[in-house]
Formats: sequence, C-alpha cells, structure tokens
Amino acid sequence: MSCGCHNLGSSSKCNAQDPCCTANKTCITPDVISPETVKAECIFVEKVYDAILIKEERTSFEEFTFDPGFTVPAGSTFKCVTVTCNPKPVAGLSDGITIISTPVAINGITPPHFATPIGPGGIEQTDLSFIDTSVCDAKGVGTKIIVQNKIEVMGEVLLTISGTVVEPSGTKKTFSTQYTLDFTDFEIDKFAQLCIPSTFAAQKPSLAEFCATNCTLILPLGDNSLSVESGDIKVNGLLLFCIICEKKVKVPVQLCVLATDFCQPEEVGGLCVEFPQLFPPQVDL
Repeated sequence: MSCGCHNLGSSSKCNAQDPCCTANKTCITPDVISPETVKAECIFVEKVYDAILIKEERTSFEEFTFDPGFTVPAGSTFKCVTVTCNPKPVAGLSDGITIISTPVAINGITPPHFATPIGPGGIEQTDLSFIDTSVCDAKGVGTKIIVQNKIEVMGEVLLTISGTVVEPSGTKKTFSTQYTLDFTDFEIDKFAQLCIPSTFAAQKPSLAEFCATNCTLILPLGDNSLSVESGDIKVNGLLLFCIICEKKVKVPVQLCVLATDFCQPEEVGGLCVEFPQLFPPQVDL
C-alpha cells in the first residue's frame, strides 16, 4: 500500500496527512509479453459451478421519539428533514445488522452435520456429498438441486436525522441527531434451484452463500411525518430493507494458467539484513 499518495488528474501528489492511498497489486505487467516471459502454472482453486442471486424487500412501520437537544414547543412544524440509515456496526452507537442464512433442506433432505468447510473470505460452506448424482453423471450433465433456505435478519440500525424546527413564533432551529433503532427481528424463507457436478469424485462440491442489506427510513408524509410530543420529536416512518444474497455451488479444480511472474509485495526497510522465506523457491520443471 502506498499511503498518502493518489493520482489527481495527470499529476500525483503525496501527503502524509492524506487519508487516501493506492494499493500495491504485487504484480507488474510487462511492457512486452513474449513467449519467453509467459509460463504455464498449475493452480488449485475453487471454481464457481453455478450461482444465483436472491433479492428480497422487507418493510416495517416504526414509531419513535428522540430529543433534538432543545425543547420543541407544541405547534411547531418541520422543514427540510433528511434521514440516513446505516446498517453497519458503529462503535459505541450501534451493533449493526446480522444476517444468517441456513439451508433448511436440499432436495427435501436436511443437510447432514458434516464438519463445515471454510471457503474464500471465511465463508462457511455446506458439503453436498450427500446428494446422489449418479443418474445425471451417467448422462454427462449436472444434477438439479432445490435449496430451501432460512434467512434471519436481526440487530439494529443507526439513523441520522437532520432538519429545521419552525416554532409558532417563527423562530427556526436546526437539529441533527443519531438514533439507534432496534427493529423487530424477522425471517425469510426462500427457495432456489441450482446445478451441481458429480459427488463421486475425491473433491466434493459445496454450497456457499453470503448476504448483504442496506436500509432506508421512508417518511410517508414527508416533513409532516414528524410531530411534537412532550417537547421531543416523534417520527412515524417506514423502515425498508433491501436484502441481496448470492448462492454459489463451488468445486475444487486444478487449472493451468499463463503467468508472467510470481507476486512480489512491496518491501519495507528495517534493521534486518536477511529474512526467512514465506514461500518455497519456485522451481520450473
């Protein structure tokens, strides 16, 4: 990583106080690629055999009251109200949202409790070796699976609410506050159809899924969705969750790839003259 350096137009500026940076890709693209510089390497990776996106919307009516930092007189109105919703954890303010996706059944069978393999990014995977693929294996095609999934959404969101209070006297006061909204947990049942390869090889296919959501607090009546209650501000809103999940059938494979070199991360200097190797020497046979 190069700290404090980033491109601005055609020039590059470096500033130690700049919070921005450019990443080190650890690879250099040769100016000229020739057969002498390109080598074939065999790598052991996971291939995405099949995948599907699942999208879901959920809404809930939310009513809450917050202190804007001053007493709001009865009869006040509100102008220029804006609300942002943050589903991510914020230290000291909100624990954020947790999404747990669990395959309840696959082809009507409850997945056995095998040791759950961990895939790229630390994603837990479901071993699919219990699926009989012999019929479709004989035809040289994949086997269809129907996955019944339970998606659990729980936690809290952080709302940032800003606007202007117009008091009966005509006095205008602005406010901006953060409010942690603890919503009611909910579950979503979804079905998905996917295709898997043979389960009779040594390396078995697996099912992985990851989800994300954003949130929006909709004010159905605009600024009139806010009212005065005992000197505080009361909000009536519609909390909208936009949830997206991707299911992947993955299988380990060995691939031949063309490479120009091995990765070489940027080195940081110090007092040591020599360091141990992180990887064994690369020997081309």
